[in-house]
Amino acid sequence: MGHIEEPLNVRSRRTRAAALDATWRLLEEEGPRRVTMAAVAERAGITRRALYLHFPTRGELLLALHRHVDEQLDLEGSLAPVLEAPDSETTIAEFSAHLARYHFKISRIDSALLGAADSDPEVAALLEHASRVWHEGCRELVGRLAREDRLAEPWTIETGADLVWSFMFPETLQRLTAQRNWSVEQYRELLTVLLSRTLLNGAGG
Repeated sequence: MGHIEEPLNVRSRRTRAAALDATWRLLEEEGPRRVTMAAVAERAGITRRALYLHFPTRGELLLALHRHVDEQLDLEGSLAPVLEAPDSETTIAEFSAHLARYHFKISRIDSALLGAADSDPEVAALLEHASRVWHEGCRELVGRLAREDRLAEPWTIETGADLVWSFMFPETLQRLTAQRNWSVEQYRELLTVLLSRTLLNGAGG
């Protein structure tokens, strides 16, 4: 029998996935400056022409990587308990668990990108987009506390969102786990206590 070629759409998906996985590995292992189109193509075992067909610019590649990582690490599954929480206390507890669980996994990627943002406009634009999305999510979370009349004074939805948002960046988590030897579980537990006692009033009994 003759050779049966892989369908074009399957090959295209494989090429795209290989490029994104290669970008992910390069970013974690060597930092964002090594994430050039040539280096990604070489690591993925594809031609630069094939890479540019999928990602015309490095910025589009990095933006696609964020979506790829979220899919591979199941961001939706990690956020589901937060969105489905029955009350304000559980919302905060599940959010803290999400940060400990999910953001610990992506902290090396985020740190690498943050380190390059000052000198790379495409990375800076990517982080600005991610930052806005994170803040919108935090605003929704604190808005729920306000709707349930659980948001303590003097916090507003905006300032409360700012506080929660500040914990979504990797520096604090990395310093506590790497330098102060906190476990991820300890981080989850104490962050829950901190946010609950800071943001919640006593209306829930």
